[in-house]
Amino acid sequence: MPNPSPSVQPAGAAIVTTCERGVDTDRVGPALERLYGNVYATVHNFTLESGLDDCYTYTVRRGEELLTLLVFRLRKRRAEVLNEVIALGTEEIDAFARHVFAHCAEVDVVACRAVETPRYRGPYPCQQYDYLEDSMLMLPSSVAAYSESLSKNTRRSIKRQERDAQNELQGYAFQALDPEHFTDEQVREVIGLNHERMAGKNKQSGFDDAAERRLVALARASGLLGVITVDGKVCAGTLACRAGDNYFLLVLAHRNAYNQYGIGFLCCYHTICACIERGGNELHFLWGRYDYKRSFLGQWRNLDRVLLYRSRWAALRHAGLAWRAWRQARQRRLMLWLRERSHEPTPLFSMAFAVLQRLRGWRHQWRQRSLMP
Repeated sequence: MPNPSPSVQPAGAAIVTTCERGVDTDRVGPALERLYGNVYATVHNFTLESGLDDCYTYTVRRGEELLTLLVFRLRKRRAEVLNEVIALGTEEIDAFARHVFAHCAEVDVVACRAVETPRYRGPYPCQQYDYLEDSMLMLPSSVAAYSESLSKNTRRSIKRQERDAQNELQGYAFQALDPEHFTDEQVREVIGLNHERMAGKNKQSGFDDAAERRLVALARASGLLGVITVDGKVCAGTLACRAGDNYFLLVLAHRNAYNQYGIGFLCCYHTICACIERGGNELHFLWGRYDYKRSFLGQWRNLDRVLLYRSRWAALRHAGLAWRAWRQARQRRLMLWLRERSHEPTPLFSMAFAVLQRLRGWRHQWRQRSLMP
């Protein structure tokens, strides 16, 4: 992609858009963290995921104020934005697409993944669908204020479970550890709890070897490791990583033998308190619609995938991509519809949901085998 000189948009002389080849990590890294405060929009995460060798940096400023900062790469006639789990206005996405289409003739598609954005109403042909969800908690200034904001039932459950654990589990204790106080092996031990718990449900853990290495690297850079030990043995754990003033809960797991004590629930609660004590502004529970997130006052927000095509002809040229996006959108809707009804006693719903879960597990295993050397 050419490296044009800064272009001033006519709507306001102070708005300046630039696009440059490469990523100046010393400059872009801190700027991303200040602007988005999101672990999925950091130079460190981009490097761990796919590297930065062939990336570009797109920037929009109003005077000295940074408005938009996107890192993207060109691949298969697509401009793929690496920033994820961030909020983008439709005007930001539209301006980015307009800039890319104007300066890079070979690009037919602009792709954003897992972004919070209103429905696109701009001039380009668009596919937009619900891709993931995030549950976000705005953290108050004190643990006392947070505890008071919880429902009476949630507070009662925490007190009862904490009392039972302290009375019946020898050496029960919770620790919140910053990077200088935990080892990589402790992070792997918490991830191992997830493998153990998924195996107990006859499910495949989402953390393969590559994901584990990435989590260890993220933890080493900005992690908060929460662990509950019983008689010196780790029985529950969390891994949250910080970006700016915000925390992102990447792992939450516990040993199945302690289900009756709600030990995973307790570990999550104490981790939230630890984030508050460290001055956190937001805690993101991330994907998965689970009741405990609502109990802890998480608020859902949808994250969309957005594909903008240069023209209708470009959409036809990329019919395979358009078809896959359409299919994934329908699969997502079906999964959510079945999940909402999975608690119903109707055998048909239960069977359909179980079949869908099994198919997803087989697909995951097939993908893992295909990646093996």
